[in-house]
Amino acid sequence: MKAFVSAVALAALFMVACQPVNTPRSEKSGGTLHVNISDIPHVVFPGQVDKRSEQIILYQVYSGLVKYNPRTLEIIPSVAKSYNISADGLTYSFVLDSRAKFQDDRCFPQGKGRHITAADFKYSIEQICRNRLTHDRGVSQQVRNIEGADAFLPTAAKSDSLNISGIAAPNDSVLVIKLKKPDDLFLHFLAGTNALVFAREAFNAYGVNGTAGSGPFRMKYPSIIGQQIVLTRVSDYWESEDNVPLPYLDSVVFSFITSPKKEIYLFEIGKANVVFDVATAQITPFLESNIEKFESNPPAYIMSSTINQNNDKRFNLLTADVNGLYINSQNYFDFTRVYLKMPEAKVTAAE
Repeated sequence: MKAFVSAVALAALFMVACQPVNTPRSEKSGGTLHVNISDIPHVVFPGQVDKRSEQIILYQVYSGLVKYNPRTLEIIPSVAKSYNISADGLTYSFVLDSRAKFQDDRCFPQGKGRHITAADFKYSIEQICRNRLTHDRGVSQQVRNIEGADAFLPTAAKSDSLNISGIAAPNDSVLVIKLKKPDDLFLHFLAGTNALVFAREAFNAYGVNGTAGSGPFRMKYPSIIGQQIVLTRVSDYWESEDNVPLPYLDSVVFSFITSPKKEIYLFEIGKANVVFDVATAQITPFLESNIEKFESNPPAYIMSSTINQNNDKRFNLLTADVNGLYINSQNYFDFTRVYLKMPEAKVTAAE
């Protein structure tokens, strides 16, 4: 009997030893955020954005040299931990964070994502340019202003070679971009969806239908099917906050209900935490029938407003447990630091 117990104990110890080491998490960590966006994405890949939903999801799956702070819309470092602009405004030098890596995927040896290098950014910008020209999309003035673009662009759609001479990667961690004339919008181009980084291996394997990203969330399924896209946290994502690994959320589920009445109903029955861009005609009756949920202590619902590109006022609905989600009219959302936690009730003077 003792021998049997010992064997069981040893087996249990062996099983525990074989379990992966749990990454330290905090009270902010965990949970699933449900978001509805009222248009249906077609492709989620850098340089292919035609819809609002594609842009929002793309920023969660891929990373760039720099990015927008969603609260202030200022440019801040991302994969590039630092950067310098020359005094004449013509040379941009970026130093990459050595921790940044691509998500694990079968396109890599042993399925393990490798570290992101400066050459990957050069390749991504050039490949996006070629792909856009191949599909008659055109390229931005920011790209045309890079040294060597004039020689590259006329033949890019017909050639397999990729080389804009003004984009150089002298080593794995340094990227240098030289412009023909100063451009105050160039950093904004680099923070946009046409300068997000992807791996050559992934593009060779899947083209624009790939889902092997470089951001904090991965697409759970390899293609867009049905009325949902599920993103799951990258467990070995390189960024952290207060020594706690990011992102906080375990997953984000995007639904694409296009009917205003149906998406508000989705919110009312608790199937969506966030609904973007609700028109005044729909928000007024919803407020009238749910005013107590906005005025309760703590509130159950929160609402914010933005002005869209047509100068129309739009409203965004959030359940009160959504923290750290800054909503802006430019659709630059970052779910990396979003977490779910109900606010505490406020103590009034009478109490």
